[in-house]
Formats: sequence, C-alpha cells, structure tokens
Amino acid sequence: MEQDILLDDTDDLLIENGDFKIGDSLTQEVGIILRMNQGELKEDPLLGANLLKFINSSVDNNELQTKVKLHLQRDGKNYEDIKNYITLKSNTL
Repeated sequence: MEQDILLDDTDDLLIENGDFKIGDSLTQEVGIILRMNQGELKEDPLLGANLLKFINSSVDNNELQTKVKLHLQRDGKNYEDIKNYITLKSNTL
C-alpha cells in the first residue's frame, strides 16, 4: 500500500486537523497518470497516457489497455494489481 499526501476530487490538498491528510494513494496516483499528457511532468516527460487524444477516435480496447499498462509500468505500478479499479472503454464496438 502506497502512502502519500491525499488530494480531493478537484486535486486540491486534503487538510485534516490543520495538517496534510496522509493515506493510501495508489488509486489517486493511477488517476493522475491516466489524466496526464506526456511532457507535463518535468521529472519524467515521457510519463502520461495521453488518453484525451483517444476521445472520439477508433482506438480499440486492446490498444487502450496496452497504453495504460505501459504508463503504469513506467511509474512502477502493476496493471494486474489495479485493473479492477480501472474501467477502460473505447468508442469501438
């Protein structure tokens, strides 16, 4: 279990009793990685799934899953451990 500073639904810091709230941050970190575009993170400019570019595209679920796995692996996360927390859905049938 990864422990870090927690963010609220708008990505603002959560404050509890005048201090940063600390807790399980795995799903939070995964969500940030999946929302990021490459180049947004100075420390690792290649990290970021660029998923926004797939909106209204013909990407299939396998291609989408491969992209997600790659970027989670880049950050040291195992897709198999967290796939139940992620819903991937492409526009193709």
